[in-house]
Amino acid sequence: MFKRLLCVAAVLVMAGCSSPKFDGKPLEETNQSKQLTIVEDDATRDIFLASMLNWCDINGYTCKVVVDGTTPKENELTLDYVSRWSWDFKTFIADARITAYQEGQRVGYVTFKAPNQLTFDKYGSDEERIKAMMDVLFKITSAKEATRKAGNGEI
Repeated sequence: MFKRLLCVAAVLVMAGCSSPKFDGKPLEETNQSKQLTIVEDDATRDIFLASMLNWCDINGYTCKVVVDGTTPKENELTLDYVSRWSWDFKTFIADARITAYQEGQRVGYVTFKAPNQLTFDKYGSDEERIKAMMDVLFKITSAKEATRKAGNGEI
């Protein structure tokens, strides 16, 4: 009986450690701008850029997209991104990062990671998770709150 309880406890602990997680350093008020430049990442699926642009439209930001490899301009708030998808009967975002630059410095970033474990919370909405990354970066929500929503299957 004790061995069974120990096995169940171990599975629960491992499942808790494998939940999707958001993390990062949000933009300070002084670095936020309603004018954004987004550097397109050719290696990342199109849904990532489309979701970022959709978020910008919904939240009243004007976005200019520039080609992959463009160096951020000093006077612009520039975002670049990268993401890796994985497959486990269905594709899902395995990990992603959005980084913000201004005046030649990194001024904020957000990361997302969905461990490929034996849990279903890795299968959330890719678009909603990308929008949640933008919410975290622009301090609309916290990384902790976004992580909670991903773990509960809300996003």
